[in-house]
Amino acid sequence: MPRPWHAPLALAVVAVLVTACAPAEESEGEVAVVAHVVDGDTIRVDLDGEEVPVRLLNLDAPEKDGPYTEAECLGEEATAFLAALVPPGTEVRLVEDVEPTDRYGRLLAGVYLGEVLVNAEVARAGLAVPVLVEPNDRFHDAVVAAHDEARAASRGLYDPANGC
Repeated sequence: MPRPWHAPLALAVVAVLVTACAPAEESEGEVAVVAHVVDGDTIRVDLDGEEVPVRLLNLDAPEKDGPYTEAECLGEEATAFLAALVPPGTEVRLVEDVEPTDRYGRLLAGVYLGEVLVNAEVARAGLAVPVLVEPNDRFHDAVVAAHDEARAASRGLYDPANGC
């Protein structure tokens, strides 16, 4: 039986192909290859032969069940959405802001798939909320706009049918 988030997931993935926000210069940032999707706002990438954790800036997705976290509503769905959008082997472009890493040693970045800001697409699907940890605000407006769109359309966390 299909889960209620499958249809919005498919629509959101299609929207990625036609939607771009927070554009960055095509030559800006570093090219990396996705190695693993950790959760709805963290990936691991191969960057110059080294596997590096990357935290998507200005975005906070619900946690999935893990060794250090308890599952939150739609945490697994947020992870699945990000994994569908940027599966292992996908080439992405990482664009940094002011502070390049967080206290856990993760690279902080806007993650681009072509000209599409992945950070905003997760929010647009209603599977994450905006977060601002200054001074890193470069992608915040795009994530807020995408989040507002999800809320207005009752997607993801804002869909009353999901019980969140």
